[in-house]
Amino acid sequence: MRMLARLLACLLALTALASAQGTIGVDPITRHYTVTPGQTVTQVLNIYNPNQTAVRLKVAVYLMDMNISEVGESQFLPVGSVKESSGPWTTVSPSELDLGGQETKQVRYTIQVPADAAPGTHWAVLMFEGQEPAAVPGKTLASFRLRVGHTMYVHVQPMTTAGSITGIFENVPQTDTGAYELAVQYTNSGNSAVAVQGRVELRDAAGTLVATLPLEIAVALPGRSLLLRSAWAGPVPKGQYTALVILNNGQKNKDVLAEHVVTLPFDLKAAAPASATPPPLPGAGSAGESGGGRP
Repeated sequence: MRMLARLLACLLALTALASAQGTIGVDPITRHYTVTPGQTVTQVLNIYNPNQTAVRLKVAVYLMDMNISEVGESQFLPVGSVKESSGPWTTVSPSELDLGGQETKQVRYTIQVPADAAPGTHWAVLMFEGQEPAAVPGKTLASFRLRVGHTMYVHVQPMTTAGSITGIFENVPQTDTGAYELAVQYTNSGNSAVAVQGRVELRDAAGTLVATLPLEIAVALPGRSLLLRSAWAGPVPKGQYTALVILNNGQKNKDVLAEHVVTLPFDLKAAAPASATPPPLPGAGSAGESGGGRP
């Protein structure tokens, strides 16, 4: 859970639009609550305007739902759009703030978990949206809005962690100056949000380890799939290799495994370009088998 909290703090500390003259800060960015049905949680947030300006900044406070796409993009939706939303359980006060330069104020929210709440992770995002102080309706030709979000994860007991590798997809380079790209699809079949990370171990026909590709940490929401990507660049001799995918979803001493056969039709000579073409989705690779119990 600590790894998940750290990751979400990075992924979900989003700023839509900002400038040196207009920013909003929120502390903390993310909270995780482990609760039982019927429990009530209250939290106080510090909202601050770090700018040195005499002009006051108006900040609207409102709730939104969030979804994370298979490629890791956060989507923000009206409350009630996501079936696991904790938005309907949450009340917030106040709904608007007025902040001067370098001023801090507090917002309080209460989460009333229903007695019949379904087990698993529920979530919502509390948005703080400010408007450019210089904007004057009818007179200003252009203005901007900025917002930051505080993400609330409510883990209703009992929690289950489960998942498998449901696909391995590849892009074989068309020239020897390209890179071999691999995408691993992880499907979260448990009821809890988890942080998934891992690696791909590549071995040649003799079984010798020739490369290890990292799969960076990402969030898998319950009931959803996630793509983890990596690339293998030259110099690599042509031939057949075995890719062992090793993922961990937070369970101690238990990894999720799958294998994939990699065939390079020619030597790879150059490193991958900075902007590689994303691997295609199902249809370009093979499904993997999940495993566990790695000591």
